[in-house]
Amino acid sequence: MILRGACHCGQVEVAFETAMSVADLPLRACQCSFCRTRGALTTSDPDGHLFVEAAPGSVNRYQFGLKITDFLLCAECGTYVAAVSEIGGATMGIVNVLGAQVPGFQGRDPDPMLYDDETPDERTARRRDRWMKAVV
Repeated sequence: MILRGACHCGQVEVAFETAMSVADLPLRACQCSFCRTRGALTTSDPDGHLFVEAAPGSVNRYQFGLKITDFLLCAECGTYVAAVSEIGGATMGIVNVLGAQVPGFQGRDPDPMLYDDETPDERTARRRDRWMKAVV
C-alpha cells in the first residue's frame, strides 16, 4: 500500500510504502517542545519506505537538541512533514501524518513518547529499530 500526503501548500509531497494497514501502524506523539507546538503525530514501518519529494529549495532542514536529525519543513508554508537521520550509512525517517495530511489516522489516540533521557547511541538504536528507509 502507498499512503500519500503533502504539506499545507502542496510543495512538499510524501509517499509512504507499507505492507501494514493504517490501523496497525504505530502513531506516536513526541513530547519535545518542537513536536508538541506543532501537534506532530508520527508513524513509521521498519519494513516500509518513505519518499519525500520537493523542488530544489522547497525544503528547509532544521536541527536541534542532539543535532543528529533533520526535521524537514516546507520552505513556503512552514509545515513539518518528516524527519530523517543518517543511521548505519542509510537515510532513515518518519513521517508526520498530521503535517503531511496523510489520510486514515484521524480519530486515533497517539502514544505519547518521551525521549529526553536518551543518549545519542540509544536514540540511534531506537531509530534503527523503528524508523524506515527514506529518500529525500
